[in-house]
Amino acid sequence: MKLRHKIFFITIGFVIFITLFTILWFNYLDIIENFFNYTFNRQTLITLLRSQGKHNAVIFMAVIAIGSAIPGVPISAIAILSGVCFGRWLGFGINICGIVIGNLLAINILGSFPHKVKPSRFRSLADRLRNMRHPRIGLSIGYAIPMLPTLLVNYAALELKMSLKNKTLCILIGSLPVSFLYAFGGDELIFGNTKLVLIAAIILLLLFGLYEIIRRDQKVIAEKE
Repeated sequence: MKLRHKIFFITIGFVIFITLFTILWFNYLDIIENFFNYTFNRQTLITLLRSQGKHNAVIFMAVIAIGSAIPGVPISAIAILSGVCFGRWLGFGINICGIVIGNLLAINILGSFPHKVKPSRFRSLADRLRNMRHPRIGLSIGYAIPMLPTLLVNYAALELKMSLKNKTLCILIGSLPVSFLYAFGGDELIFGNTKLVLIAAIILLLLFGLYEIIRRDQKVIAEKE
């Protein structure tokens, strides 16, 4: 993909992202102002947040989708807020749908233009995931690791020329852990349940550990070659 194409799509993406986020801000502005102006108990705050129109769920999903499609945009804060505002299961569904749609959108855009991936300290790791004996498992792992840029994983999925069904399945499986982490963590955080928040943190540490194992394995293989 040429530089002008990247600039065009990233600019359009940011404009849509900021616009949707601004809409969310104004939709919840009364709750935010009242929260800081008056003394609310926790249950009142939860009731107010979750009594908002369900149309906000669609906006949350769109924000996560656009954020997932733009390289370098951290969507964790929005994904956690979906758990805060909609609860664990609905927030989980919003996160899953947003991440899957966003990555499929990114793959489709990347596939529409000639591309050449620049060298990166992550590139060799992404290649290892792609070249595993079962590449679909490798791609699923790639999408599950928050530290690995999804842009490279999307390029790997594109180069494997998989069907839409297989690409969707890999993204879906890979996004399950982080979607759970964000939605359930956000829901329990507002209820003050530190136990489940701790479990969510442990899951995140396990994902870091998985990344480190793959990275070291890749380093050992590279040294042998």
